[in-house]
Amino acid sequence: MIVVLSIITLGLCGVLAYGMTGHPVYENANKDYTGMYLVLEEEIPLDGIDNISVLYGMNSNDIFLYEGEGDSLIVKEYCTSEPDDEELSTVTVSEKSLEIKGKKRNHIVFFQPFSFGYAHGCVKLWLPASYKGKLTLATASGDIISEPELVIEEDFAASSVSGNLKISAISAENVDIASTSGDVQISQINTDGKMNIATTSGDMQLQQLNGSADISSVSGCVRTEAISGNIQLATTSGNIILQCVDGNADVSTTSGDVEIQEGKGDRSISSISGDILVKEMEGSFDISTTSGEIRVQAQEGQGKAETSSGDISVELSGLTGNLNMNSTSGDVNIKLPESDSFDFEADTTSGDINTFFDDNLKFSKKGNNAQGTYGTNRNGSRIDIETTSGDIKITNK
Repeated sequence: MIVVLSIITLGLCGVLAYGMTGHPVYENANKDYTGMYLVLEEEIPLDGIDNISVLYGMNSNDIFLYEGEGDSLIVKEYCTSEPDDEELSTVTVSEKSLEIKGKKRNHIVFFQPFSFGYAHGCVKLWLPASYKGKLTLATASGDIISEPELVIEEDFAASSVSGNLKISAISAENVDIASTSGDVQISQINTDGKMNIATTSGDMQLQQLNGSADISSVSGCVRTEAISGNIQLATTSGNIILQCVDGNADVSTTSGDVEIQEGKGDRSISSISGDILVKEMEGSFDISTTSGEIRVQAQEGQGKAETSSGDISVELSGLTGNLNMNSTSGDVNIKLPESDSFDFEADTTSGDINTFFDDNLKFSKKGNNAQGTYGTNRNGSRIDIETTSGDIKITNK
């Protein structure tokens, strides 16, 4: 009997813990807003207001932003249960500022037998298009979803700890978007000032960014479609895929791959164990990786590439300056047009050296060093290549 009672007790404790987590039923309730209570409804005139803050850092409310009519902000808050008076959100107007602040909710709500959790809710905002002031949206574990095309003259900020952020088009002086473990999806950002986008473990899907951007993610992947402006981007273990960057790109990752498909501007890229691919670029490049492969396909360019155990492949339609390639155990392959001219030196310990202009070079007795000049080289361009155990091969396009 003691054993049976012990098993039953442990089983009931397990069921209790299971329900306390909110488990899948609670997660479904989190995104299904049917049957929720309307607990707050306000209409606030925005005449003279130039700063709006919507702060739900004390609970898990989702924030939805819609385009409103007239000159007033409409606020509607919903909850899975009727909160106590001290748990109701507050709406405060102070001089030129408007603050909507959520309160902590401690009471537990039962959704189904053995499935319960803390009360959850959402706030819906209808913001008139005439509002041009500062806008701040923040929540703890809720999502932030903005549907309208926002055109404001001040700063825009949106942040969530574990919620997702889905933002449509934004035009603002400065833009600051952050999520710890949630994903970030943005259609378009236009800014003349600073653009900061950061996640810890969430992925990013960014469509079009117009302006200089500072982007960071620890373990999430970053994908962009079009960037017009300079960009600084850093991840730890996430991959980086940039479709088009018209501007200088400073990109770094520890164990992720980096891919930039096209664009004009200089490229500075570093990775520890990831592969690096740069295509259809015009500008200079500075690329390094420890154990990854480097591939560069450029219209016109110059630069340097360095890797320890990976291969280096560079294809140029025109050499505009110097090339400096260094690999420890990887091969170096370069493809150039016959119309280019340059000074050349290649050195390898145990690899072979082969070029389409061998007749212009002087080789060492062992054949592991080659020096010479190809063409007239009026521009003073130079190619230096060094490998330890890798082969060096130069071909013409």
